[in-house]
Amino acid sequence: MDLFESPGKKIKRRLRRLFPVFLLVILCCIFLKGIDRTSEETLLNEQATLKQALEKGAVHTYALTGRYPENLSCLLDEYQITYDPDKFIVEYIPNGSNLFPMISVLPLSKGKGGSS
Repeated sequence: MDLFESPGKKIKRRLRRLFPVFLLVILCCIFLKGIDRTSEETLLNEQATLKQALEKGAVHTYALTGRYPENLSCLLDEYQITYDPDKFIVEYIPNGSNLFPMISVLPLSKGKGGSS
């Protein structure tokens, strides 16, 4: 180490030492953002798949019996459809025996602030 080193050289030396740390932090942030985006896409795919399975089950029941299922539990039991009630709220509103029911699958939010 040179006692008469210029201030510019000291700063460059310190930056060279910190560069790997900065690079590691940036790479970790990119990695975590990618994981977060993947989990959001997975949740949306689960939601769409669940809604599609419920709709297909209702249509299949109508094709076989001439009427739609009376409630959600009948539909879930008949077609062995399962879902995580901690992730989704399923709303099934029958509109009569010969009208297609209103089926909604809503994701539950992660926190109290309402952000999902």
